[in-house]
Amino acid sequence: MLNMNKIAVLWYAVYFLLLSVNLIGTKAYSQIDPKPIINASLTGQVIDAITKEPIEGATVQLEAVTHSVKTDRNGEFAFVTGQKLPFTLIVSYLGYETKTVVVESSPTVIALRPSFEDLDEVVVVGYGTQKKRDLTGSVTSLEAADFNRGFQQSVDQLIAGRAPGVQVTQSSSEPGGGASIRIRGANSINASNDPLYVIDGLPINNTPISPSSAVVGDPSPRNPLNSLNPNDIKSVEILKDASATAIYGSRAANGVILITTKKGEGNRFSLGYNVSTGVQSVANRIEMLNAQEYMSFLNDIKSDLGEAPEFTEEQVRTIGIGTDWQNEIYRSAALQDHHVTFSGGVDKLNVHASLNYANQQGVVLNSGLKKYIGRANLDYQSDRIKFGINLNGSSIDDQYAPSGVSINESAGIIYSALFQDPTLPVFQEDGSYGVTRIVNLENPYALSQEVRDDGKTNRTFGNVYTEYTIFPELSVRANVGFDRQNARRDSYISRLLKRGEGTKGIADVKSNEALNNLLELTATYKKQVGVHGIDALLGYTFQEFEFRGLSANAQGFPLDALYTNNIGAGLQPTFGVGSERTRNQLQSYLGRVNYNLLQKYLLTFTFRADGSSRFGASNKFGFFPSAAIGWHLKDEAFLKDVSFLSDLKLRTSYGLTGNQEIGNYNSLVLFGPSGEAVLGGASKVGISAVQLPNPNLKWETTRQFDIGIDFGFLDHRITGSVDFFHKNTRDLLLLLPVPRTTGFNTTLRNVGGVKNYGFEFGLNTLNIDRVFKWKSNINFSAIRNEVTDLGGLPFILAGSAGFISDFSIIQEGQPLNAYYGYQIDGVFQLDDDIENSAQPLSRPGEYRYKDVDGNGRIDANDRTILGSPFPDFTYGLNNDFSYKSFGLSFFIQGVSGTSLFYMNRADSENPISFRRNRLRDAYLDRWTPENPTNTNSSSVPVAVSYASNVNSRSVENASYIRLKNVQLRYQLPLKNNAFFDALSFHLTAQNLFTITNYSGSDPEVSAFGTSNVRADFNAYPLTRSYIFGINASLKTGK
Repeated sequence: MLNMNKIAVLWYAVYFLLLSVNLIGTKAYSQIDPKPIINASLTGQVIDAITKEPIEGATVQLEAVTHSVKTDRNGEFAFVTGQKLPFTLIVSYLGYETKTVVVESSPTVIALRPSFEDLDEVVVVGYGTQKKRDLTGSVTSLEAADFNRGFQQSVDQLIAGRAPGVQVTQSSSEPGGGASIRIRGANSINASNDPLYVIDGLPINNTPISPSSAVVGDPSPRNPLNSLNPNDIKSVEILKDASATAIYGSRAANGVILITTKKGEGNRFSLGYNVSTGVQSVANRIEMLNAQEYMSFLNDIKSDLGEAPEFTEEQVRTIGIGTDWQNEIYRSAALQDHHVTFSGGVDKLNVHASLNYANQQGVVLNSGLKKYIGRANLDYQSDRIKFGINLNGSSIDDQYAPSGVSINESAGIIYSALFQDPTLPVFQEDGSYGVTRIVNLENPYALSQEVRDDGKTNRTFGNVYTEYTIFPELSVRANVGFDRQNARRDSYISRLLKRGEGTKGIADVKSNEALNNLLELTATYKKQVGVHGIDALLGYTFQEFEFRGLSANAQGFPLDALYTNNIGAGLQPTFGVGSERTRNQLQSYLGRVNYNLLQKYLLTFTFRADGSSRFGASNKFGFFPSAAIGWHLKDEAFLKDVSFLSDLKLRTSYGLTGNQEIGNYNSLVLFGPSGEAVLGGASKVGISAVQLPNPNLKWETTRQFDIGIDFGFLDHRITGSVDFFHKNTRDLLLLLPVPRTTGFNTTLRNVGGVKNYGFEFGLNTLNIDRVFKWKSNINFSAIRNEVTDLGGLPFILAGSAGFISDFSIIQEGQPLNAYYGYQIDGVFQLDDDIENSAQPLSRPGEYRYKDVDGNGRIDANDRTILGSPFPDFTYGLNNDFSYKSFGLSFFIQGVSGTSLFYMNRADSENPISFRRNRLRDAYLDRWTPENPTNTNSSSVPVAVSYASNVNSRSVENASYIRLKNVQLRYQLPLKNNAFFDALSFHLTAQNLFTITNYSGSDPEVSAFGTSNVRADFNAYPLTRSYIFGINASLKTGK
């Protein structure tokens, strides 16, 4: 692993290497004595014809020769030529019309007009690049300049809401928290639904390796992409249909996200420094009862139970609002981000290097994230050889907020803050923490101070490639990659807490390591012969993954100060010591052929054969072909003269992809300790089979059909695409019952099925293109998900947290993990005939449940589908305005037709202890004889429970519209400045407001991370951020 000292050494090594190359090159050139006809020097500047802004990276080439240069950050260029004056120059840049100009004097200014003919734009695809015009697959390409705004710490935050067919759900707003990404829906029940990520050609392991804790609970899953600095990203391509993804075979069923990092460009070096600093706060707090309301409520309950009031009127009147526990654990949190880059090129060598430091405090006390990231990209190109290195190193320090989701609710700081007694003081008169009478709840402030939960993740990944051009049409490439991750988590519960008091402190240490090695060999052939064009790829890859884990824990420490530094001092090992090691390999053969006729008719064939150690002995290799066709209708005679139509392409594809994330050893018989026996007077542990083998076990297979249209109008001022798709996934992994004679209850088999189908729409418009510019990006998706086969099982129940279980169901004909519970049919009133109802022992003020099966009683058979975790529609809208040196952008994201199980409401209305606090809205409008509402119950503990807390009241509509990002920018006009090439400032607001009917803190959260199961339990609250930033580019000389 690279620490920051090593990264610094690497930085300086690259810098001095480049300095040496520059000096050597300068000396070599000084020794050349050219003898041109006229040794003329030419200098000039390339600018935008409308805005007059300089264009960096434009190519300036002398006509009829290969000599060319690129403009610097100021749009300036210079070279010495042996040609006679006047010069004929060809000036080009992506997004602008190529211009041929005759230059008779030096210096000169060349103005390029923007062009909206972007079909020659090159996009990254699997194992190569293609012109956008030649694509037959469904690919969404996002440029960093369009989405990297504000305080963004991971790739998923950058693309959320910006690509059609892609749903990004931020499961937690905790610093470093992970996100769920679904490309065209969810395909699997027991395997992964996450896409494959490929960074600069390296397929990475995106499974979080942050260890769980045996004593504190799992934090929100950490995002493995936190190790990549968003400022280093050049572009993100999202591959969606089979034509685009099948080249990745058994890892492509969930889609593929290609990330390309920045490279050095131009004929000079630049030094840049970007800094952002700001503050964030809780965007939406949950309204709970204050002390007066809480005391009155407890008195009401006592009265309803026929008992004397717990508090006197004087006590209620004088208590005030009591302790607001959310105030005690939340804070305004600072954030900062510093990014330094050194980038450019000299002769045939280009380099981009960067250092990044980010510090994000959490809005919950004693939570936060610190990141140290370094990157170095180096590329060398001669006439026939290309060589490059991409290297990324990171060190991330996590300070977790106690979650308690997987252990018990007492460990959850936010849950405790919501439901703790507001009459309880933070501290007692003697200075000790206030002690609650409520079962399983801690003093929330004490939790924030007396639970230490720290994580550290070091990661280094990168690749080295060499490409050799045998002849102009044929090249071969070798790519070697690696990815190393080490993660450690130290957790300690102090003896000053209820959980730690009896055990005298609890400590837990876990360490995980993940290794990933890659070898790729590919050959590419490109040839255009008359009206026929071919672009072919053949390749071989081998990738190996290894995981190791180690854990130890104990309790009974002499003092808390030991923390986890001497876990052997614990007198009572609670779970002992554990370790694990897993390994899997993937060997693949791949190919792709792109054929075009008249550059009008397109045909693509792709195949991949994957051999995986995870597959059973009878299915070691899987084959994943695809085919696609494209037709440029605009080039046909019947549309060629339609002036308002600038582009129209029809494309369709069909193919197979797979999902090999099925676990490493599920096809094999596994052995483990089982029982004890006395042999020779001593107790011996026995070993027996713990898993049945299945030699037929294989990947999950997805068949996908796609038909799409790419269009452009009004000289490409309006461009976009429409796609219709249908995905059918078969061979899902399910546990099916087996005869008891086998000694087992179930075995894993490929039997299930899920389908996803839908519609995607993306639109880009240039609304105004003068000194004032306005452009918009709109995307919309409608996707349906349905379980088609469970292998004979009637249903599968899932979803458990705290004291609530089985709130989710998987059932044929329904979406994956639909919410499952009781339908509320109002509230029993005083004059209702309760005795003859399906709930004869209920009382007025209790919920009346719908008798779904009509048998005259409420029981488990009355549970029904209450909603879906998948939305009906997702959409995003981005607007960008600019006027001279000013810019303004705003981004809106929306989700419609989704539901979320709000566990805090379920616990509030029927808690395990009546002393727990309540949601304020339900209390103020609760049922009473004087307020016979038909919406809220009386909140009095029920005498007989007919139904669970999972009902149509606690499963809420989670649709929302969110103003995600607003940014105001100013580019300081600099001309002939001695210090800066460029200097700009920006103000950004994130999550300014959310429009929703959901009553929790955030309709996007989930306590289950990236799982299809979603519930709002103990959720880290959504934050609102205000950020100020400066971007500076410093002069470094020519």
